[in-house]
Amino acid sequence: MVWLETQRLILRDFQQNDVDQLARIFANPQVMQFSPTGILSALETKEKVDSFITSYKTLGFGKWAIVFKETKELIGYCGIAVEQIDKVPKREIGYRLDPNFWGKGLAIEAASATVQYGFEQLKFAYILGIVEQANTTSVRVLKKLGMRYERKTIFYGVEMDVYRLNATA
Repeated sequence: MVWLETQRLILRDFQQNDVDQLARIFANPQVMQFSPTGILSALETKEKVDSFITSYKTLGFGKWAIVFKETKELIGYCGIAVEQIDKVPKREIGYRLDPNFWGKGLAIEAASATVQYGFEQLKFAYILGIVEQANTTSVRVLKKLGMRYERKTIFYGVEMDVYRLNATA
């Protein structure tokens, strides 16, 4: 199912046949540098895709495959997931892109559409972003979304900054 379409991107449900393309992205040390899990194997990527599909069924939202319209290539993911933040379930936006597509404004394009969907269609009161301070590129994306720094937290054993955007911001 296609959830969102932007000028250059399609955000759609992940399917099992996406595992190989996503595994290539998740195996890239550049992409996974700031991931608490580090690089993922093909089996771990399959488990991630399974969890994304389960999220669609149980929550009605999740991390979506990003497809670059021009080439029809899967180039990463973007979406909202429920994460345990300070032992409380919270809605958090996440995104990862193939490095060949970095620096083109695609992360902000996907994330902006995702946040808008979260507020307008899912009626979320707020969405969080969790990022390591050293991940300056991701911090820039969160700030461009209008998110504001809220506090520090420990997330998967790593000190992270929590950003927040309210629906009425």
